[in-house]
Amino acid sequence: MKKFSDLNVKIESKNIFDVPQISIEDIINKEIEVLDFQGNITTRHGDGRYVLKILTDDHECKFFTNAEPIKKALDQVDKTDFPFQTIIVARRYGGGKKSFEFT
Repeated sequence: MKKFSDLNVKIESKNIFDVPQISIEDIINKEIEVLDFQGNITTRHGDGRYVLKILTDDHECKFFTNAEPIKKALDQVDKTDFPFQTIIVARRYGGGKKSFEFT
């Protein structure tokens, strides 16, 4: 009987980073190092999310975001400029809404 590994089946996988997940709220106003990111991720919260792999307090972890300012900024960063340091701040708007951005 053949083994699956002998069948040359190519499985497309998305890079979702094999590190612990945190909340963006855990790193607000803290300096972090952005190591990498993946765009257009679908989560239970919807489509078009980004996942960022970061280094904080000497630990690698990841978080998901749909914050447009962060997504637009990451789309403009050349892959050769990774990793980079930043601080994520929360911007509050009317009606209790908020967004996040790099500083």
